[in-house]
Amino acid sequence: MKGSIQKTFAFILLLLIPCFILVNFSFFKSKRDLASLFSVDFVHDESAFTEKPFVFLLYSNETLRTCEQNISSIMEQKYENYRIVLMETGNVQCCSNIIKTMIAKENKSHLLTTFTFEEKRPTIECFQKVLDSLKDDEIVIQLECNDWLSNNLVLDRLNQIYSKSPEIWLTYSQFLEYPSYQKGAVDPYLKKMIRNRQNRKIPWLSSHLKTYYAGLFKQIKPDSRFNYKKALIQETLDLYFLPLAEYSKHHIRFIDDVLYVHNASPR
Repeated sequence: MKGSIQKTFAFILLLLIPCFILVNFSFFKSKRDLASLFSVDFVHDESAFTEKPFVFLLYSNETLRTCEQNISSIMEQKYENYRIVLMETGNVQCCSNIIKTMIAKENKSHLLTTFTFEEKRPTIECFQKVLDSLKDDEIVIQLECNDWLSNNLVLDRLNQIYSKSPEIWLTYSQFLEYPSYQKGAVDPYLKKMIRNRQNRKIPWLSSHLKTYYAGLFKQIKPDSRFNYKKALIQETLDLYFLPLAEYSKHHIRFIDDVLYVHNASPR
């Protein structure tokens, strides 16, 4: 009698397991590839190779030293579909005239948009206001005014990466430290980190050259307890961008080319 009950129970389990898998398949799939829910909202599926629109977002947290080299590296780009947005606060106004003069000499003043804030230093709130003003399909390139692009084909390279697939939402690249010109310690092993659920260690967060779709940024919001009055420094940005990296997961790409020079000389 006991053996018959066990056999009946086992038979019922065999019938229920396939039903359970079929019913929950869509749930498991969405959990595994959560980021795919966002793709159609801000990335246009284009089969042909196109020139993506890029936006350089310039800001600084300290006294500027090398804004001339920064602007020169942008103006020298062979790629033309870009514009520049300058966050002008108390500490960046001293360099605004230099930036505007250099851009005017290249007859590209129409590419510059300036957002002026009363704060002495840029805050996360300033940053969000600027990002919210951008078009969804524009790709943001964060560039501190003390740093610069490594060569005149950076935008061409980024456009190649983003044009390959609408599945690419964010990128980060190798960089050089100035004045040592040593390569930065950028870990490209993204898949291993995602597999081990080490989302808070995703190297995109600490990369000096972050790029991402403005539309993606608009969809991801930090914890409601986040303090938007915090200064715009790397540590604060890491916390602010954490949801962006967590949801993007397999849509992040590492570019092994050196595209950026980070000025690490004493301030």
